[in-house]
Amino acid sequence: MTKDKRTAPVEPTDVVGSIFTARRDLTHGVRAAVAGSGFSVEEADLLVSLHGARALDWDDLKHDKDGFVAFNHLEKFLVHNPSLLSRRITKLARAKPPLVQVENVDPASGLHFNAKRVRITDAGMKQIEPVWKRYRQMSATLLKDIPQSHLKAHQSVNQQICKRIRERRDDLSELFSASP
Repeated sequence: MTKDKRTAPVEPTDVVGSIFTARRDLTHGVRAAVAGSGFSVEEADLLVSLHGARALDWDDLKHDKDGFVAFNHLEKFLVHNPSLLSRRITKLARAKPPLVQVENVDPASGLHFNAKRVRITDAGMKQIEPVWKRYRQMSATLLKDIPQSHLKAHQSVNQQICKRIRERRDDLSELFSASP
């Protein structure tokens, strides 16, 4: 027997589970946005993230005024598989022309002395721009005709979930100590 969805309260597991379902289904659209670019989904994720930091001044990816992002911040930010991050960055830095620029971190940053930081180059921004445009188009098409109030509510819930997870990232065991 199924629940009467009109009267049954929304369960927290339904909300979180729907995020995983949406991520799974969105992967197909992301692959289509990246298709033909010459980039893997992981490389495109990396370049779009760096583009957001440098050109769009995204506030959720920690970066300096020049658009440089520490490797460890980028690794936590990426949506798609962050493994092999250094290898991907090296490949993009060795491209002709280089798509990213890698430098040492500022010693005053508090990061380990051999930590690196990276930013997208002008050539990288030019090459990732078509992917970013297709991603924006896909997003607009998917969300067409959904009322702005629903979009704002959805975004707000997602932001609150992310905030709570980030606050507890160092001690995720707290998520299991409270009763449902």
